[in-house]
Amino acid sequence: MSAKTPSEETKAQTKASSGDMATDKRRVQQDDDASGEQCEAGSSSAAREDDTSKPPASKRTKRCDDRNTELVSINGCFFDDEFRERFKAAWQRRETSAGCNYELKQTPFQLAVLQNFLQEDAKRADATKRLEAEFSTVDWKRKQMDLYEFYQTDDLCSLERDYLQAFYTVLKEQMMPLVEELTGIKLTHVSASCSMYNAGDYLLVHDDLLSDRRIAYVFYLSPWDCHRRWQAKDGGALELFRADGNQLPVFPVTDKIYPQNNQLVLFRVCEQSFHQVGEVTTFEYPRLTINGWFHGPAAPLPAGGKGAHAGPQAPSIIIDTHYMSPRKIDAELGEWINDVYLVDEVKQNVQKKVEMFSEVSLEQFLLGPRFTALLESLRTGANLEWRIKGPAHLRKYEVLNFKALPEANPLRALYDLFTSRTMFRLLYDYTELDLYGRKAKTPKCAIELQRWERGCYTVLGDSSTYADSTLDITFYLNAQENVGVITYLVPEGEGKEQERQGSANQSDAPQASSSSTTSPYTECYEDDPVLLTLLPKDNVLNVVYRAEGTTKFTKYVSHNTHLEKADGDGHAYTYILVCSYKE
Repeated sequence: MSAKTPSEETKAQTKASSGDMATDKRRVQQDDDASGEQCEAGSSSAAREDDTSKPPASKRTKRCDDRNTELVSINGCFFDDEFRERFKAAWQRRETSAGCNYELKQTPFQLAVLQNFLQEDAKRADATKRLEAEFSTVDWKRKQMDLYEFYQTDDLCSLERDYLQAFYTVLKEQMMPLVEELTGIKLTHVSASCSMYNAGDYLLVHDDLLSDRRIAYVFYLSPWDCHRRWQAKDGGALELFRADGNQLPVFPVTDKIYPQNNQLVLFRVCEQSFHQVGEVTTFEYPRLTINGWFHGPAAPLPAGGKGAHAGPQAPSIIIDTHYMSPRKIDAELGEWINDVYLVDEVKQNVQKKVEMFSEVSLEQFLLGPRFTALLESLRTGANLEWRIKGPAHLRKYEVLNFKALPEANPLRALYDLFTSRTMFRLLYDYTELDLYGRKAKTPKCAIELQRWERGCYTVLGDSSTYADSTLDITFYLNAQENVGVITYLVPEGEGKEQERQGSANQSDAPQASSSSTTSPYTECYEDDPVLLTLLPKDNVLNVVYRAEGTTKFTKYVSHNTHLEKADGDGHAYTYILVCSYKE
C-alpha cells in the first residue's frame, strides 16, 4: 500500500482505526529490520529474518565528502574534538553527560540523545522536509501482530530515493565510524528502514537483543512548523524500562523521550535495554522515523550471563502461574449456575461440541442475581486489593488478591466455586478430560481475576507457556467492546508455509527478551493462523481446549477505545476470570 504523510502546507488525515487496518485474523510477513522501530523494535512474539545490509567495503574514519553529503550531512558539532573526548570518557565510565546538542543517559541503560543531528545550514536548509517528502513516495507495509501495529518500508538500501539514499550513505560512511569511536564498540555494517505510526499505533516492550545488533538508533522526522516537538498528549514516546534482578522489565516506565524533529537517539543493545513505543494518540500528525541498528561482532558473555542466543529463563521466574489441586469444597452448583447447564442431556451436547470444535460458549451461565452481585462487588469494592501483573515484555493487567477477600464477599465465593472439586467434576462432564474420577491422576487448576483498561495487553511469550494441553475457562464481567479480545493461534509446525518459515528463521529470529524463545509462529501464512477469537460478552462461560503448542494472546487495548460503560456509570474496567485446568 502507499501511505502519505503531512506536507508543510497541508496535513493529511492520519487517523488509523481498527476498521481500516488489517483484520485481526490476517498476518503479514515481517523482516527482521521490519520489526518496527526495532531500534525501538524486535519481538518476543514473531520469528523474523535478520535482513540486514552487507558490511561496507571500507569504513572512513573521517567525514566523507561526496554527492550524498551535498543533500544531507551530520552536524559538524558531533565531529568536534572536545565533544568526542567528553562523550567517549563519559560512555566508558558510565557517567551521565550533557552539552550543546547532546545528552548521555546511563539509566536504565546507556542511551544518547543528539539534537539537530543533520546539518541544516544555507546549503541544506530543508533536509528534514525533503526526507519527509520522500516518505510520501515510498511503499508502506502494514505490520500487525500481538506486539505491535504500525507501517514500515523495505530496507533503505533498496529504496531509490535521493535523500533517503543519501541518509543511508551518511549512516554508513559518517555515523558508523563515529559511533564506533564514541562507544568503543566494533561495528561492521548498518541496517535501516522507515517507520510510520498513526493514531492508535504502538510497539510493546522488548529489548532488541539478537545476534550482532550492537547499537540501536532512531532518527525522528517532524518538520512541520507547528509540531516540531511532540508533547505528552501526542503519545509516541520512546519509553524506557528498568530490569529487575532476573533481567526482566518491570513497571512503571522509567523514562520517556518524545519525538522531536532532527533528533537521533542511540542506545547500546544489552540484556537491560527494554523499551517500547508508546501509543500515538494524536490524530493530526504521524510519528515518522528512520531506524535500525549498527551491527558488529557479538559481545563476549559475562560470567554466568546470558547472550542473545541463550536459552529461556526458568519458567518459574517468568510464568509465575500457581496451580492447585481441586479444593475439597462441595459447592452447590444449582445455587450458582443456570439450571439448563446442569441437565445431563445438555452436558452431553456440550461435550460433543467440545470434542468436535475444541470450544463452546455457554451464555447466561451464572444465575442473574449471582452475576449482578459479582458486578456490584467489583464496582463498589474500593478495598479490593489489585496489583499490576508483569513482566512488562509479556503482559500488563491487574490481578485481584483473592486471599485478602473476606469470607462473605461474593468474589470469594466465585473463587471457591471455580477451584472446587465440584467444578472439576462439571468440567469433566463437559469435556471428558480426566479432571475427575478414577482415571484422574493429578488434576489441577490456576485462577486469576484480571482487571483490564486502556493500555493493557498480553503477548505471545515463552513457548513453555504452551507446552501442555490445557482447558481454558474465560468469563467476562462488565464486558466492553475491544477490551480483552483473546486470539488463539495454530500450533507450531502446522501448515506448509509456517513450517517453511519456522525452519528458515529458527536460528536468527529476533527476541523481545533474552529470557524468551522464538515465537511458535511466523507472520507469513498461506492459511489463516487464527483458530478462534473470543469477544467480550457478559455472563458467558467460554470453554476452550488448548492443545499442546497452541498459543494465545489478549490484544492491546488502545487509548482510543471507546468505553461505553465508563460514560454510563463511570466504571471503565472490564474484568476477566481466567482459569486453566490440567489433567
